[in-house]
Amino acid sequence: MSHQGPLAGLDRVDLLAHTADAIAFVGTAQAATGLLEDALGWVDAPADPARAAVLLARLGDHRRAAGDEAGALAAFEQAERLLAGMAPSAERARVLAAHAYALGRSVRPEEAIGRSEEAVACARAVGARLEEAKALRVLAVDLAVLGQADRAITLALEARAIAEDLDDAETVIGTYQAVTFVLKLVGREHDVLEEARQGYQRARALGLERATGSFVANTLASSLLDTGRWTECERLTRELLAGDRWGIFNLHNALGRLLTRRGEFAAAREQLNLALRLSPPFFSDWAWLGLAELALWEGRHDEAGAAVAEAQRRAIPILAALDRLATARAPQARYPPVAAHVQAAQAERSRLEGRSDPGRWRAAAAAWERLEHPYDAAYARFREAEALLGAGGSRQQAETGLRAAHQTTVALGTAPLRREVELLAQRGRLRLEESEDTTASPEVRPSPATSLGLTRREVEVLALVAEGRTNRQIGQVLYITPKTASVHVSGSSPSSGSPAAVRQPRLPTASASTSNESASAFSSSSRARFGDIKPGRAHASIPRLWPLAAQPGGHRRHAK
Repeated sequence: MSHQGPLAGLDRVDLLAHTADAIAFVGTAQAATGLLEDALGWVDAPADPARAAVLLARLGDHRRAAGDEAGALAAFEQAERLLAGMAPSAERARVLAAHAYALGRSVRPEEAIGRSEEAVACARAVGARLEEAKALRVLAVDLAVLGQADRAITLALEARAIAEDLDDAETVIGTYQAVTFVLKLVGREHDVLEEARQGYQRARALGLERATGSFVANTLASSLLDTGRWTECERLTRELLAGDRWGIFNLHNALGRLLTRRGEFAAAREQLNLALRLSPPFFSDWAWLGLAELALWEGRHDEAGAAVAEAQRRAIPILAALDRLATARAPQARYPPVAAHVQAAQAERSRLEGRSDPGRWRAAAAAWERLEHPYDAAYARFREAEALLGAGGSRQQAETGLRAAHQTTVALGTAPLRREVELLAQRGRLRLEESEDTTASPEVRPSPATSLGLTRREVEVLALVAEGRTNRQIGQVLYITPKTASVHVSGSSPSSGSPAAVRQPRLPTASASTSNESASAFSSSSRARFGDIKPGRAHASIPRLWPLAAQPGGHRRHAK
């Protein structure tokens, strides 16, 4: 086929470029770059610099998605050189806006703003209103990153109005993604939900729910997960996954994270593996973090460490800045979600250093509660209670926080975290209910421990003795002093004369019993999943990396 001969209005270059865009949307960005490089080979750049520049900008987009940041920026710079000194044009505006978007994703917002503003001016100079709308959308995101959220939303809505006037449905839906990004950045989660719902409904009405609308749907699914609307999140993701659509890896990731938190680990692994396999390299971070969280809950500590290491490797350009922020005595974070992650990171760092700080956990919980992220808040309250018990702090405060965490875990249906909360309450002898029902209840058959004269605490102590724990280690696990632990051990020994000692009971093995006097309920569950992990250096500032430093039951690591 000659590149001069049109086919349905397209020549060879157009077909290659459109094919590259299509296959990139299904996660094969590397193949897309090859097709665009082929297309560029058919263009005489000196004779047609505008066409070559636009193709180079598209090549830059796909290289970035494939994880080749340096190659992407080089393509954009080459495109700009081709158009240098030329009069303003729609093509120049398009190239500048695409370069600005890439710079923004590379955490270079100041440079991005300069190019996006130039793109807007260029488009206005030639009356290229569609290019103006697209450049305004990019500029809005860049301004939001630098703290100008109000102006950012104004510009995004201006872009939407232009796109609606031009009947450009894809750009209209793209502005919903820009607005939700800004709203999420400033912590307005309920507004994110409303905007994403409206955007997705408009995408469906315009027939774009499987294309541009997919990205708005992905934002909606993520927000539903974060705000604890898990039933709606599962219904939406499963409905969307029933058909082909762009950015499907994000949906697999959201569903996988939800299933992990519910304790459906096998199904979660299937979804997260699909998310990783389908993600373009540039977008695989969330899949790695989801797999790390899952691996920790499953007790696969080496696997979790490998996943976190990969996420850290990908975050190398910003790790130093994040570490400075997380280790500052009074970190200043511009945006509420960033502040919440930083406070959680500081709390995790204190725990990794063997001195879990209840004050830092309290601050992290409050930050998550302000954002209305119930799961993250419950986790922080759980850790706050654990830190208070470990430091001999206020039991009342620990009980209040743990009770709130327990109520959230029950409401959400998050079995793994609920189990850890209940085990901590058992070890620390904290009540998870406001008051006990003192009315008569049907006679309950005594457990083996009760029939042998053992108290619940004696069962717990003896279970740890059977594991070879010292009095000091027992005290750390049960939040009692070594002397108290010694008394319990002595009270159950043959020489003590107690009924339990006289009988010298054979301790029951781990079972599915829900009795509070089950000897293994607390001693095996947490340790088997999380108790013995020995992570290397963890960048406590990595967002959503709490599982690496947050193995429930992990206080046992510090027992000597």
